[in-house]
Amino acid sequence: MTLHTYLPQDRLRALARGETLPDSAHGSALFADISGFTPLTEKLTQSLGARRGIEELTLRINTVYGALIGEVDRFGGSVISFAGDAMTCWFDASADAPSARAVTCAQAMQAAMQGFPDLSVKVAVSTGPVRRFAAGDPESRLFDALAGATVARLATAEHLARAGEIILDQATTTLLQCSARESRTAETGERFFVLDLSSTSSKGYSIQDDPAANTRHVQLDTDLLKPWILPVVWRRESTGQGLFLTELRPTTALFVRFMGIDYDHDGQAKQKLDTIVSQAQRILERHGGILLELTIGDKGSYLYASFGASHVHEDDAQRAVRVSLELRQLFGDFAFLDSIQFGLSSGTTRVGAYGGTTRKQFGVLGDDVNLAARLTSLAKASQTLLSEDTPMRPDTAKGELVSGGKGKIAMW
Repeated sequence: MTLHTYLPQDRLRALARGETLPDSAHGSALFADISGFTPLTEKLTQSLGARRGIEELTLRINTVYGALIGEVDRFGGSVISFAGDAMTCWFDASADAPSARAVTCAQAMQAAMQGFPDLSVKVAVSTGPVRRFAAGDPESRLFDALAGATVARLATAEHLARAGEIILDQATTTLLQCSARESRTAETGERFFVLDLSSTSSKGYSIQDDPAANTRHVQLDTDLLKPWILPVVWRRESTGQGLFLTELRPTTALFVRFMGIDYDHDGQAKQKLDTIVSQAQRILERHGGILLELTIGDKGSYLYASFGASHVHEDDAQRAVRVSLELRQLFGDFAFLDSIQFGLSSGTTRVGAYGGTTRKQFGVLGDDVNLAARLTSLAKASQTLLSEDTPMRPDTAKGELVSGGKGKIAMW
């Protein structure tokens, strides 16, 4: 079984030692966002057909992630979480030179992407203190998450980066005395620096021979792994069925954005996040949905749930709407939340596991997933926006058309 690959590398090593990770840490965070999979999907399905196309796409996706995650392993980092075609990694200060290792890893990632001309990656690095949380219901799945101002800067930097670039925050640039090709200023007034790749070197920071950074041969009791694994993944792999082959499948994506938790200064931040995630999981399970991702960034925290990923229902869109309304009512009772927004879209997505040999994710990806995320950012407080193509019964959706981009319906 490969169940251990669904956990961050440092979390896996800690479990093997019988330890817990501290909820406060210092080091460097790295965000790598791959682009180009959507046009590549269209190209392969048109030239090879739907079945062979998705098989070839899966092979290429895993090859790309294998190369990038291999660099994270080589420089002693851990892939904490995936969000769509992106991943957030952590280089902890418990090992030497976390900023240097993170930036050198970013350079190695850009070099590795030269072997994939149809794709590109943009990388952001930030340095400083973070909170490290394990949130959720162990019966459903625990989520590993980084939070705090350092992670918020990472997200801000990523928004400013372009394909093929590495962008650093002020702390990382100052610490390493990096040569910058140019600087960019965010709306917050923070400055970020585009690394000059022509004047930097990747030599000197590889720790590929350090056995402490190797998770390939970590042996763990599967009972220790179970709380960190999606039940649908656990059932298939623990019974020897193997995970779903990646396939194109109709699903409905529901995104929830919530704001109001001060991850840096609130001593109850962990408990608040855990309550939100675990209660959302229980509501989703009652309606046949699963929570796939927890993302914490510069503009709030996001939950991404999918309907149809494990079992397809004729009324998945209606189920998603009902969940959004229940969550709105539930979260409305949390006085610490400033805002709650929802975005929902249905369409054909690619469903299955992806990643490398040491770290992978079970995910549901596609244009309609991206659309649901964008609708969330457009929604007003306590509002759900649906894509125009989301199938709804007349008695379920009572709302008004909202202009801007692809047509959408406002729910209230």
